[in-house]
Amino acid sequence: MKKLLLVLKVGSVRFTAFYFLAFYTAAAATGHGGVGWVLVGLALWSTMCVAIELTNRYADRTEDAINRPERTRLCHALGYPTLAVLAAAIFALHLLAYVLWFCVSHNLTLLTVQLASWTVAWGYSVGPRFKAHRFGVLVALCGTFVLPLLYGWVMYGSLRDVPLALLFVVAFVASISGAKDVTDVEGDRRRGYHSVFVALTRLSRSAPLVALLLAPYGLLVLLVALGSVEPRFLALTLFIPISFLFARLLRSARAGDEAQCVREWVYHFWFVVLCATMALIHGSAGHLLVIVATMVFWVVATRRLHWHDQGLRPEALLLALQILLGGRRDSAPGFGSPPG
Repeated sequence: MKKLLLVLKVGSVRFTAFYFLAFYTAAAATGHGGVGWVLVGLALWSTMCVAIELTNRYADRTEDAINRPERTRLCHALGYPTLAVLAAAIFALHLLAYVLWFCVSHNLTLLTVQLASWTVAWGYSVGPRFKAHRFGVLVALCGTFVLPLLYGWVMYGSLRDVPLALLFVVAFVASISGAKDVTDVEGDRRRGYHSVFVALTRLSRSAPLVALLLAPYGLLVLLVALGSVEPRFLALTLFIPISFLFARLLRSARAGDEAQCVREWVYHFWFVVLCATMALIHGSAGHLLVIVATMVFWVVATRRLHWHDQGLRPEALLLALQILLGGRRDSAPGFGSPPG
């Protein structure tokens, strides 16, 4: 049991919530929700989530020794060879499942989406190593969080019927996913990677970062104006003030605990926006219940099953408020401070 808990922590199993919810929303929207698909979705995406994260831990073991010493200790406790073998086994089992699924369904579109999802998941950290390239990482992260919805949709539906509101999700992920780099500046610098997102937080003017974070909402309004997306999706513009707050947080936070705190709150915001979008795509009572259950899982997994145990706690909220309001904090230089 201890080994399993260690695997789940090192494998950041909480991110299953992102993949599962997108997948299940699509299945439900095409008329195939229910307990059976909940179980299938959990099995598919919890294992894929762990495989993605374990592969990332193995590939980034040198940088993590600098950026994430606490995570490195957990990885050593489990053993890096064990990480690699377990991740490879899960990826292989998924490929086998795709082949068997195709033999039964003869759904070539589904197989194509499955293979694309697998390639992005595996290639994020190894092989093509998308994460090492400025534009490659954007494509990979958008694909990682969007392909599960397409996966669920084409099981019984057509790609032609996928709601164009999904473009908002793509734009939102592209605009905010660079926040993952704010805690990794030193390790990334040593391997020659320079994050565009981090560079934006260091500019003396806030306008470029604000424009990036607000761009998804502009796209959404345009799609609604063109009649491509239903007006109900304009409810997502209620998140605009929060995006403004995150622009301030990202520019004000200093290295160390503050950077980690802001990165954590970005993930929580990202997840809430995803939940809201999925609820607008399919708003049945049963589906809303699944969304609530997924949110509960996210909270529990963040607090109990994640390698960093400071998420969603009162002290994390207090630190975020101090950063936001410019309260008294130690004077360590910030990742978001303008160069001077």
